[in-house]
Amino acid sequence: MATKTCCGAHIPTNIVKTTYKDKTLYFCQRDCLIEFMQDPEIFLASSHFKLNFEELDDV
Repeated sequence: MATKTCCGAHIPTNIVKTTYKDKTLYFCQRDCLIEFMQDPEIFLASSHFKLNFEELDDV
């Protein structure tokens, strides 16, 4: 199970998550999820995304 959000923070109690390309992504807040949903590939390439996508847990 993943232990960090996309920005590298520990997962808060109010988990915000989604599935993308068979991976589970966790977010520290809903705003980050909204930004991700607008353009997932740009979000994953941004400096805000601090994890290795390939190492995330499969769904």
